[in-house]
Amino acid sequence: MTSHRSVVGELVQSAERGDSVVLATVVRVTGSSYGGVGARMLVRVDGSTVGLVSGGCIESDIAEHARRVHGTGRAEVVSYDTRDDDDAPWGLGLGCNGLIEVLLEPLPAAEAKSLGRLLGDALAGHRPSVLASVIASGEGTEYPAIGAHAWIGNGTVPTTGNWGDGAVLADIPSALDEALAAGRRGLVREYDGVQIAFEVVTPTLRLVICGSGPDALPIANFAAQLGWDVIVVDHRPIDPNRGSRFPGARVVECFNPPGLADVVPLNASTAAVVVSHHFARDLDYVQALLTAGAAYIGVLGPRARTQRMLADLASRGVPPVDPDGSLFGPVGLDTGGDGPEAIALAIVAEVAAVVNGKSGGHLRSRRGPMHSASGTS
Repeated sequence: MTSHRSVVGELVQSAERGDSVVLATVVRVTGSSYGGVGARMLVRVDGSTVGLVSGGCIESDIAEHARRVHGTGRAEVVSYDTRDDDDAPWGLGLGCNGLIEVLLEPLPAAEAKSLGRLLGDALAGHRPSVLASVIASGEGTEYPAIGAHAWIGNGTVPTTGNWGDGAVLADIPSALDEALAAGRRGLVREYDGVQIAFEVVTPTLRLVICGSGPDALPIANFAAQLGWDVIVVDHRPIDPNRGSRFPGARVVECFNPPGLADVVPLNASTAAVVVSHHFARDLDYVQALLTAGAAYIGVLGPRARTQRMLADLASRGVPPVDPDGSLFGPVGLDTGGDGPEAIALAIVAEVAAVVNGKSGGHLRSRRGPMHSASGTS
């Protein structure tokens, strides 16, 4: 769900401009697809777009549907069935071998703002949540409207759109536990003729880069392009020139590395890379990150340097580090690359693999689907 942050940002900006937009969201996949449940694309009135719902195969066709939906003002679901090699009905040459269902919602400025805030809250959370979206409904005022949303995950159920008499809302909070227990990205359930798509929304990954040297720049750039929340930590006072070197990231001061947690939010969903090139400072950063229980801690430098660091931490009374735990030093996947950009690619790839619970191996060696299960069960 890389495009979420850019799409959410555009929803809010469009609302501020008073513009209407159409939001396209993949709500169900049977078989394989490029993006999976939750992939989003925003279509402006002029036909320009933000985000992707596939690898570029169906975006132009969706933009045409969006023009019609904008005119009618009614949300609808369009389907692309590529399980047959002959996808001549669209002339798109898709070849993805899956059934993809996409919800198209016309959003006036006020509705775009409400949905943008709801999605933004889900992405800013500390744990996965579920977005419920009505994709089929009955006739009558008691039924919810297609495109109505509810967010489940923080103890309350904030909603957008028309949920009719609201009776179906009482039945849906259990979807979060059900989806998470099944390891699914999405579920579709039917309640008395109303079909609701449940999308598991994973919070935006926060990557803390401890150090602002030249080799930190490509790490920050790659991570920002993935839609991560990137924070660059510098021990020096921040000036505009240094901050502008990291577009898409926030640069913060940390004069006291042991107090890193007082400067940036650190928790079990935080990933961090320590690249300050100063041993004592790096040692303090690593201790702060271990104490906070960060999900991933990458330490730049040779293995001997990391071993020395661990010995010094032990002398401070820091509990022994699990060699298969969250600390990775040397940092990065073994891609064989050289130079700052290649090293940054190896680091960002390792962060993504670890936080997603993957080994970082070859997809051709994987048995089973590339994405976690989605669709109806």
